[in-house]
This record gives sequence, structure tokens and C-alpha cells, in this order.
Amino acid sequence: MTEAQPIDPRTFRNVLGQFCTGVTVITTLHEDVPIGFACQSFAALSLDPPLVLFCPTKQSRAWQAIEATG
Repeated sequence: MTEAQPIDPRTFRNVLGQFCTGVTVITTLHEDVPIGFACQSFAALSLDPPLVLFCPTKQSRAWQAIEATG
């Protein structure tokens, strides 16, 4: 895994400002296996630090793996 590059706050705001509604896909690598789920609850949360909010169901097996990955 490579080190994360800094996110430009203006670009982050512009990109998330274009997303009014839709379905996102939340993914990770868990124990070297790709895993993810479709998520309808997604929104911008903070510019500094750059954060988004998404609301998974806690019963989801994919969420358990994503949470364990950090």
C-alpha cells in the first residue's frame, strides 16, 4: 500500500458539491481480498480533515470487514 497523497480542500469541495444523490460503492482490501457494498447514505462531512459520511447496516458482512480494516 502506498502513502496517501494530500487532498486539496477546494478540489474535494468541488467534487463532493457535484454529488447531490445516488449510490456509492464503499470498498477496501481485507486480508488481501477486495470487499465492498453499495451505499445510498453518503455525504460530505468535513473539509479539514477531508471526511465523508456513509451509513452502513451493522449486520452487513462487508461492513464488518471494512470496519476491521480501518
